[in-house]
Amino acid sequence: MKKIFCIGLGKLGLIFSHILANNGNKVFGFDNNLKIEDNIKKNTKNDEPKLNFLIKKNKKRFTFTNKIKEAIEQTNCTFIIVPTPSKKNNEFDNKYIINTLDNICSYLKNKKKYLINITSTVNPGSCDYFIKYIENKFKLRHGKQFILTYNPHLIALGSIYKNVINPDLVIAGSNLSEGHKILERIYKNIYKKKIDKLKFLSLKEAEIAKIAINSYVTMKISFTNTISQIADVENNINVSNILNAIGADKRIGNKYLELGALFSGPCFPRDNLNFTHYLKKNKLKSYIPESIDNTNNAQIKRYVSFFSKYKKYLNKKITIGICGLNYKENTNLAEKSPGEQLFKYYKKKYPIIIYDDIKTITNYRFAYTDNIKKFFNKANFIFICYKNKKFKKIEKLKPNNKKIIIDLWNYINLKKNNIILKKIGISN
Repeated sequence: MKKIFCIGLGKLGLIFSHILANNGNKVFGFDNNLKIEDNIKKNTKNDEPKLNFLIKKNKKRFTFTNKIKEAIEQTNCTFIIVPTPSKKNNEFDNKYIINTLDNICSYLKNKKKYLINITSTVNPGSCDYFIKYIENKFKLRHGKQFILTYNPHLIALGSIYKNVINPDLVIAGSNLSEGHKILERIYKNIYKKKIDKLKFLSLKEAEIAKIAINSYVTMKISFTNTISQIADVENNINVSNILNAIGADKRIGNKYLELGALFSGPCFPRDNLNFTHYLKKNKLKSYIPESIDNTNNAQIKRYVSFFSKYKKYLNKKITIGICGLNYKENTNLAEKSPGEQLFKYYKKKYPIIIYDDIKTITNYRFAYTDNIKKFFNKANFIFICYKNKKFKKIEKLKPNNKKIIIDLWNYINLKKNNIILKKIGISN
């Protein structure tokens, strides 16, 4: 059993710390937000799948603490999982990591090869800076008193447990072989016979790999939207058939190659922008990530064009229905989501009603409902903004007036006389 200190119990940190506890480790958790401690004690209902189950199961192996010194003394490694918000220039802000290092490093003088694992996404070159910062300020030697590693996770909110337990790969960055070995020992209990999922890189290689992977995924999403727009002008086109054929080529693959809306959320957009900044900073060409963002940003105008095309079929006053404000299911974040952007575009032009099974944390002044029947009856121009089984209930509801449904995901299936269903990427 290893004793691990996790600093930062936010969206990722809380469930990841309990995944570590669930695999036989003694885990201490710290966060400045003391409400988290109360939520853990009460096991307050959380939208993230598996989290409440893990909290209940691992009460004896997880301890919330506000005593950093004691936690350091009792552990042999710290996972730093704090926010790194984007600056105006699209660089990640490392101030919370620096603050965390200030809080823990003064207690490492008598430690031997204490692991400091950065899980937060950082700019390429950050980890080398952290090492020098620790050595100069605290007079500690890398490889002697501490070892710094970089180990970001490729996860999406609403499916963190699934993404951590069944990853395609786990990025393990270290400039010392001992750092790789420590990470391997920690993850051995989680991945057992699948320990080869760990990809051992240097610190800077790992930093670049993290943002480059997400940038590549967003490239595939923007490519599907580029193909999808062909159906806007050509007759008898089902882009799903085209994408399925393209994805059958093993050099390309089907993952992320299906009809859908623009990419959004807290990771994809900012990682891609960060990659652009990194390339420009090093005087390298950034054509690809810039084109990815340009394509993504064009999608809202495309969705609005369908509104302009189809609104003429409605005789009554239009009430816009946004089915799905959050960027995906099982999360309450709407950051740059199709639903959020459509709301901002139309909020001063038309009455809006929003349905989502999880209320967003953003404080909008709108007519929100968690009753899909009420939503369906009130709205007559509806955008389906992400996939959620609860949205499928629309298929069985009887419309009380004529409706237009714009399905951004090719998800809803219905044929009713007084409903016009337009699926993005499929010619009418």
